Parts: sequence; structure tokens; C-alpha cells
Amino acid sequence: MTVVSADELVVTGAGVVTPWGDSPEVAAAAGGVPMADAGDWFDHRKRLGPRGYKYLPPAAQYALAAARGALADGGRPDAVPAARRGLLLATNAGLAGLFDAMDATVAESGAAGVSPTSAPYFAVNVLGNRLAAELALNGFALTVATARTAALDALSTAAVVLASGRADALVLAATEEPVPDRRGGRGEQGAAVLTLETPAGARARGSAVRATVRARSLFVPPAALADEAARARADRALTTALAELTGSGDRPVMLHLDLDGSPVAEAVASAVAARRPVPPAGAPLTGTPEHPGLGPVADPAPRTGCLGPALAVAHAVTTRDGVGRLVVCATGAGHVALVRVSPVTVPSLPPTSAVPPHRTQESEHAEVA
Repeated sequence: MTVVSADELVVTGAGVVTPWGDSPEVAAAAGGVPMADAGDWFDHRKRLGPRGYKYLPPAAQYALAAARGALADGGRPDAVPAARRGLLLATNAGLAGLFDAMDATVAESGAAGVSPTSAPYFAVNVLGNRLAAELALNGFALTVATARTAALDALSTAAVVLASGRADALVLAATEEPVPDRRGGRGEQGAAVLTLETPAGARARGSAVRATVRARSLFVPPAALADEAARARADRALTTALAELTGSGDRPVMLHLDLDGSPVAEAVASAVAARRPVPPAGAPLTGTPEHPGLGPVADPAPRTGCLGPALAVAHAVTTRDGVGRLVVCATGAGHVALVRVSPVTVPSLPPTSAVPPHRTQESEHAEVA
């Protein structure tokens, strides 16, 4: 059983782009469920610019638009040198349609028939290249594609990266596009972007802080749940992670569950419902919950992507009701991710400089000229 622990980080900006609108609250309420007859809800010419974006995959366009929303919300990755900025991209099906189309083309007419505009996107890890280029995220770029939990896993990774000093500012983008009809046609559509820093770094740069975030990612082997001793170890690991996120004496939080109905998800739901103090090593868990409940549960419909949990975090970050939120996601494959969001009731003053203009191919060519 593997546990990845992460230190606290802060969110300085959030932006979402979905068929249900660009409000994190409205988008989170929809839960990422596919919208029937969404049609041409996204016009890249209006959202991004008249030139240079037409041939980008839709998921890349959504991520760019959401990133601009995060910058307008106060995110300032440009406050640190380009070499100290990084990108974390979370997706499950962001290029599924393009991959299917490329496969069909190769099968029918050979590789020479693949369009030069789509050929660069031969692998999912290049989906965020344009976003990294426009925001000069030169430190590193990492794509996380864990089924369903990718966005929350990326938050755990972000905290580790920032705590280790690998980077000083991060952009985390979760973006999805529905899977093709031949694969069932289900999926999420849109993007959510967060700009992240360490608490100390945000204070030093005068960044406005939306919320503080703590995240945990765990792996619970599904087969282990058939054994009583292994179930006890899994329960202890889940209880420990929950205790680290919501400590003793902490106020109850609103709860958002994104589960798939599997035995792993049931074990996670049980641990969350009976959140208890962690006893000394070797001692059994008590049967008395520390709190009788954690608040109302959001139970989204089945999904194939990672956007729903990301939208829940974006809503938790941007809400101003002063209530903390716990977003929990688990899959039958054993992936479990938990994120605690604590709102900042009195945000710090934002820096006085303006949000930087986005970088385009045209502006970069002009710089070279």
C-alpha cells in the first residue's frame, strides 16, 4: 500500500471553461456530466483569438481559455523566472477523438495521410505544449492520466514539487473531451485551471491567495479487500490520510464524493463517514466517529474523465461562504485521492502589476524579428 504525502500549498487563481458556463459553482454542480446537444458552445476565435488556434485539439483550446481565466482571477506564474515555473496537465480522454481519427486515417490510407496539423499530437503528453509555451512554463511539464483521479493526483504531485524546491509556481490544468461515439460517446468536456504556489512564496511575492490546499493520493489494492487483515490496513491508511487533512478539533467540512461504486470506493466512503482519531501503531481503530458527519454529499453520475473532481476543487477554491471542503475520489482500480480546501476569508492584497499578455506564435515571431 503506497501513500504519497504532500505539504500545504496555496491557490492564487482559478478558471474554468465548460458547456455549462465559466462559473466554478455552476460547472461543479453539473459535475462534469456530458451535456446533451452542447453544440458549438466554444468558439476558439472569440475565446482565444482570430489566428493561431484553429488547429489545436479542442482540449488544448479549453485549457488555454481556462488558464486565461485563472490569470484574470489573480494567478501570477510570471512572478517567478520562466525556469522556475512548471505545468501539470491532467487528462483521461483529452485526445481520444484525435487518436481515433488518426488511427482510422492510417488504416485507410497510411501514415502519409495524417494531417500535419494533428500529427504533432501523437501522444497525450504533448496536449499541454501550447499552454506551456504561451505562459513560458519552462521548468518542467508533466502529464497525469490516472483514470478519474488524475486532477487530484496532480495536486498531490504539485505540493511535493513545490515543497522540494523543484519549482516556485505551477499551473495545473485538467482538460477533457468526450470519447468518440464508437467507444460509448460518454465523457466530460471543458477544462479547469489552478495557479499554485507555496504559502511562503505567495507571501513573499504579495500574491492574492484564494485558498489553501492539502492533498493525499493512495493506492488500495482491490484484491486486498478480500482479506480481513488487509482491509484493516487499508482502513488505517485511509483514516490516517483523512486525519492529516482534517485534524482533531477541526470544524466539519462540506463533502464531495466522486466514487464509482466499486469495493474500493465503498471502503473509502466508509472511512470518510466514520472519520476517527488514529490510534497508536498496532492498536485497532475505534468504532466511534470523531464527528457524526461531514456535510452533504455530492454524488455525480458515472464518468470517464477527471474533470468533475477538478471542478469540485475549483468551486471549493472560489467560494466565499467560509466553509472548508473535502473532495474525495476513488476508483475500482485502487486509486484514491483526497483534497482538503480551506478558504481564505481575508485574502492578501494582490500585486499591483497587470496580468501579462498571453504569448502567441505571432508575438514570439515578432520578438525574434
